[in-house]
Amino acid sequence: MRKFWRRLGRFLLVFGFIVLVLAIILTGAGAFFIGRTLPQTTGTLSVAGLQAPVSVLRDRWGVPRITGSDLHDVAFAQGYVTAQDRLFQMEFNRRVAQGRLAEMFGAGPDNSLIEADEFLRTLDLYASARVEMLSIDPRVLTELQAYSDGINAFITSHSSSLPLEFTILGITPAKWTPLDSLAYGRVVALSLDENWYTKYTRAMVLAKVGPDVTSELFPPYPSQNPTLIAADGTAAPLTSSAPASPGLAASTGGAAMARVSPQTVAAFAHLPAEVLRGAATVHDLLGGISDALGSNDWVVDGSKTTTGKPLLANDPHLGINMPSIWYEVGLRGGGLDVIGYSFPGVPGVIIGHNADIAWGVTNVGADDTDLYMEHLDPAGHPGMYEYHGDWLPLQTHQETIRVRGGASVTFTVSATRHGPLLNSVVKDLKGFTPVALKWTALQPGYTFAGFFQVDEASDWNEFQAAVGDISISQNFVYADTRGNIGYLMSGLLPLRPADNDLLPVDGTDPAFEWQGYVPNAQMPRLFNPPTHIIATANNQIVPDSPGLYVTADWDQGYRARRIIDLLNSKSPLSISDIEQVQTDVYTLPAAQLVPVLTRVGTAAGGDAALAAHLLQGWDYRMTANSGAAALYEATAGELIRSIGEQILGKKLYEVYRDNYSMSGLYSMLLSQVATPQPPFFGAQSAADATTARDTFIASAMARAMSRLRVALGSDTSQWQWGKLHQAHFDHPLASVTPLNLIFGTSPVARAGDGVTVNIGGDGHFTSDPPNYDQRSVPSMRQIIDLGNFDNSLWVTTTGESGQPFSPHYFDLAPLWNAGTYQSMAYSPEAETKATAAYLQLKPA
Repeated sequence: MRKFWRRLGRFLLVFGFIVLVLAIILTGAGAFFIGRTLPQTTGTLSVAGLQAPVSVLRDRWGVPRITGSDLHDVAFAQGYVTAQDRLFQMEFNRRVAQGRLAEMFGAGPDNSLIEADEFLRTLDLYASARVEMLSIDPRVLTELQAYSDGINAFITSHSSSLPLEFTILGITPAKWTPLDSLAYGRVVALSLDENWYTKYTRAMVLAKVGPDVTSELFPPYPSQNPTLIAADGTAAPLTSSAPASPGLAASTGGAAMARVSPQTVAAFAHLPAEVLRGAATVHDLLGGISDALGSNDWVVDGSKTTTGKPLLANDPHLGINMPSIWYEVGLRGGGLDVIGYSFPGVPGVIIGHNADIAWGVTNVGADDTDLYMEHLDPAGHPGMYEYHGDWLPLQTHQETIRVRGGASVTFTVSATRHGPLLNSVVKDLKGFTPVALKWTALQPGYTFAGFFQVDEASDWNEFQAAVGDISISQNFVYADTRGNIGYLMSGLLPLRPADNDLLPVDGTDPAFEWQGYVPNAQMPRLFNPPTHIIATANNQIVPDSPGLYVTADWDQGYRARRIIDLLNSKSPLSISDIEQVQTDVYTLPAAQLVPVLTRVGTAAGGDAALAAHLLQGWDYRMTANSGAAALYEATAGELIRSIGEQILGKKLYEVYRDNYSMSGLYSMLLSQVATPQPPFFGAQSAADATTARDTFIASAMARAMSRLRVALGSDTSQWQWGKLHQAHFDHPLASVTPLNLIFGTSPVARAGDGVTVNIGGDGHFTSDPPNYDQRSVPSMRQIIDLGNFDNSLWVTTTGESGQPFSPHYFDLAPLWNAGTYQSMAYSPEAETKATAAYLQLKPA
């Protein structure tokens, strides 16, 4: 994302008003101008639309605790206060959902924002949101409308003192609506739903290299890594990390892909990579698939804690945002007594706790999409597509994208019974296979209502009912003050034929249609398991079985394995112990790969031998000050890239790299290093595979040494991972010189890599040249003590405010990076003690 915004910054420089605005800001009048844009946090404010007074207590970090007399006023005040701190972020998110980025920023480098808008308009997230509005729970609608009214009250009363970005860009926010909140929920779902990208890429790879090699490039889930639930529905035993070999399960992917007909494979060969381009820009903005997007959550019951009550932890891994994707808030009144993390633009709390229960969330990575290869015949049946022997009319409409500083772009969106044709974004369809996307988020019945209902749940039964109204697939861990712990998977899991799992399917054949969804009662769950621990990290939840298909593309489970090892290593566990788990940077793949590197490098001599010497004795911890960590990551990146380019060629490798998970890339590497086989490493036969592998590894080690000398200097004692691996929290306008003087922040040297518990996702370390900048982060951390909520801890990445002149713009970053926390004061007494500013909102 940093590279994208930097290129966009050069593009935006054509707008001379930026320099003019900056000149005004930096003059004496600037202080007055800036002061008007910052929120009032003390005294009394009269606000039209409130029904009774509302108190807003802010702590030293600017985090608001809002107390009102009813749900309307609490939600209204939440909307108003969030707009005080994050209005431009909310506007940006809304324009992503609408597909209106080019209207705000221009065409973008290489027309990338136009392509992103085309992709988003093709999906039409607002259409699905409008369907949800027709049947949404009345209490949820009340909350959504009151929240929108609070935002609009702020916009109206601050029309001449809006946040700085609106002045710089010369835009005015439209009124906020409940549809905007629901549509943004679908943007979040889009950032987390990656299966169709992987299916599309797997098909392109299959067409080039065949089923056997494809199954090696997309390896199965490692057998030594944990599965949460056993085949009989009970908690699976907690596994140990004792096995040192990769131990990959036998792949079934090759056999499944071998059943694909030659005609279908031929169609795969004509899948246009351009279909992924607009989606790629959107994911650059939201967080890329290969960037270790995921999360950790776990809960330990009181039999294993020092408090005698459960401890619950959560840290979602998401793309870097400035400001943070999360907004910390406490809400009390009208049935709410909740504290936690909200999305700016959405009322309530998404993750947190109330007076009775606590919950955390990780992404399942469920297969909630299918790709249908449609048959069009523009000459014989114009405007139609084939289905079950009949020709049916395409559903079409025109979209016009306004482009700042350029001509508007009009294009046609076409859809079949399965969904929108992704090829709508490809200018010339001739010779390409048309592909329609069927995604649960675009289907009737998709809802986020349960997130609002969870805030008010008081026990396991009410929690289950609320989660049943959440259509996005998430792993929820649960704990309550009675001492219970639980796990529940949310979401719509399609019931479909087995052949839909790995690849696009024939859109003309009704055999590939969905047959409804898995009933709520059959969704995976646990309650008070005998293991006393529940942990998920996007790993396999249920074993492969014909009874319940969730996905074929789980995260490979290295983080989950490490979390369980650490939680099992000590009893009882304290809050301090949980903090150590959340910040752990031990990388399990290194423990398998480095012994091979050191043996091969020592034998090879030269730079490879020097690299082997530097890796000797390393503890496999990706600390920011470790030179060995930098060398390991550089070598692993060289190996993954060289393997991929040798097998696929440079262009297809880049598609594979960008649309497959980082943990999958590591698993592919570990498997091939452990059991080399042709054609990997350039081997011509099984007999020469080991020799070819060793030559390949030695060459990669030598190249890694050369790259690090260029990047870090010739003195290896000065090499540090954190000098390469940094998190850049880039506001969209910070890429514009001289606006970086206002919106810019200092880069943060980071520990971790793409498979450590404390995630350090650097998705382009396998590029040529490599880029080690961190692209996804633990977007927040929380540790909740069910024995005393006031002992709970939380932190997010940047700060509460999106206003660059606010003291809370970037004040949380040092805590977050150091692995320390804010106090999560919850009780009225603790809130009062923590108060640094008090504001009363009263009806106008």
